Amino acid sequence: MILNSGHIFLGFSLSEAVTIELRDTSGQVCLYAALSVNFTVRYEGIETMVNASFQLPSEVSTNGSLCGDDKTAPLINMTFGTGHSLSLNFSHSTGTFRGDFLTLTYNTSDSTLFPGAQNASVQHVTIHALMMPVPLNTLYTCKSAEAVAEGLVTMVFWNVSIQAFVKNGTISTNETSCKEDQPTTVAPVTTQSPTKPPTTPPPLEKPTVGNYSVKNGSDSCLLANFGLQLNQSFEEGNQTKFFVHNIDPHSNATGQCGKHDATLVLKDSVAIIQFHFRVDNSKFFLNEVKANVSFVVNGTESVHADTNGNLSYWHASLGSSYLCNKEQRLSVSVNLTINTFNVWVQPFQLKGENFSKAEQCFLDDDGILIPIVVGAALAGLIVIVVIAYVIGRRKSYAGYQTL
Repeated sequence: MILNSGHIFLGFSLSEAVTIELRDTSGQVCLYAALSVNFTVRYEGIETMVNASFQLPSEVSTNGSLCGDDKTAPLINMTFGTGHSLSLNFSHSTGTFRGDFLTLTYNTSDSTLFPGAQNASVQHVTIHALMMPVPLNTLYTCKSAEAVAEGLVTMVFWNVSIQAFVKNGTISTNETSCKEDQPTTVAPVTTQSPTKPPTTPPPLEKPTVGNYSVKNGSDSCLLANFGLQLNQSFEEGNQTKFFVHNIDPHSNATGQCGKHDATLVLKDSVAIIQFHFRVDNSKFFLNEVKANVSFVVNGTESVHADTNGNLSYWHASLGSSYLCNKEQRLSVSVNLTINTFNVWVQPFQLKGENFSKAEQCFLDDDGILIPIVVGAALAGLIVIVVIAYVIGRRKSYAGYQTL
């Protein structure tokens, strides 16, 4: 296993990028990854919640990583610091590969990163369906910064390059770009493959925000305002395709309210979605999502059921509401992602018909992404200066030889 490192400037600090070439028993590259990651973790400090921010360093251990075979999925495992790790495992179907599960393990016993942590323990956060399907024998790239939030953790990725199932030890020169890197006026990048590449989700307008409520008698006990967009993947022939649907903002809303549990159920002509909220100590959060989605494929109705009861989204204090204006992705399963827009929810301790004071999400803080954009610009400027300097030195040296 070979580890190389590069560097870019991130704001006023140096952010390190890691490049990994995982090799098989014959010494050939079987899996390649290069990426930069910033982490923001919210944890319980002394009498208050605190944010810890740190980066994926260039020096990581890849112990536990796997090339994969017919029985074992490929896995990149990057261990760093005092019990922290970031891992990504892959799968493949006919002609494509994808990243299935991204897992961050962090240890709040590390007093350097988590000073004053009241709950010193090892925590795990897993995100499903992170990558779109990518044709085999091509390199997936995403230079754009992308923020992913899961529970108390926000991860920002940029300058990502990944190829699993590398053939004959040679990293492909053919690239498949993420949709964020693709110009809006240009068709999505595709690459030649023995089989047809997957169809990426078609563009769809942002969903309209719906205003939903659940009543206990004549009084509202749960309020939820948001726009929802479903991204359901399915197999057709040798292709992975996507069904994208904006939930009707006038969907029928039902549910129930309890002291420690609350449920919101939305139903429109295509989908039934159930959101289950729970209370943990003095906080509430979204713990479970169940979805039934039905649509017609080639004249036949296709019904898909997805459930995830181990979620940890939309955390806020009891007596408060949760607010997040930026787009988020709720990863329900490897086949279903729900994009949410302008979320404002309060499932407990509602007083009257209005939301209580809001606690806003990390993504509404533009300060998370601004340093990355500034850093990338500075990095580009530095490269230009260095190239100009080298060219100037070469010209000067050539002139001295002529004399």
